[in-house]
Amino acid sequence: MTTQDWQKQLKQAGKIAQEQAIIRQRQAEEAKRLQSEQALFSEQMAGVRPIKNSNRVERKSDKTPIIPRQQESERDTDNDVFIGTSTLIDDMPPTQYAHGGGGKNDIKKLLSAQDDDIIATLDLHGYNQEEAQTILNEFIDFIQKKGTIGEIVHGSGLGSKGFKPTLKNLVRRWLIVHPQVLAYTEPPHNDGAVLVLLKRKKGV
Repeated sequence: MTTQDWQKQLKQAGKIAQEQAIIRQRQAEEAKRLQSEQALFSEQMAGVRPIKNSNRVERKSDKTPIIPRQQESERDTDNDVFIGTSTLIDDMPPTQYAHGGGGKNDIKKLLSAQDDDIIATLDLHGYNQEEAQTILNEFIDFIQKKGTIGEIVHGSGLGSKGFKPTLKNLVRRWLIVHPQVLAYTEPPHNDGAVLVLLKRKKGV
């Protein structure tokens, strides 16, 4: 090895050592900074105490879409309701409906319902009229197994042919004639859905 080669290697080793020293210095500075920040955080949080458990109950409402079963024999269909659709295009049902003498109180109950009061939401977008009626019957059964209030999203009808809310009218007319429905109402500022109040099922 020549003197020139030796000097070259020595110079390279010195450069590496210098770079390692810089890295160690930066690491030490970073550790010192983190330690200082941790001390400052601990000082600022010295008087803070953890919030006590409020025993809040997690939301129980089930927003899973209801899908029609393939075999109708799996459930009791005695209360199923189906209505004709030929006269529903121009037959605009009311935005609110209540059956019997407790109508105003039933509507008020629906309008004051919280998210946890709504057992489930049914979105009918993508269903034709026949499919909608089938799934609506199953939705009623599902809600009554757990409570009395459900939400049905039928759309405002702006995307329908001629901008006529066929499915919207069908759903509301269907709710009016269903024997298990006590009342329905549009949620505030939303004409594309209804909140529905059902008769309470025995044992629920």
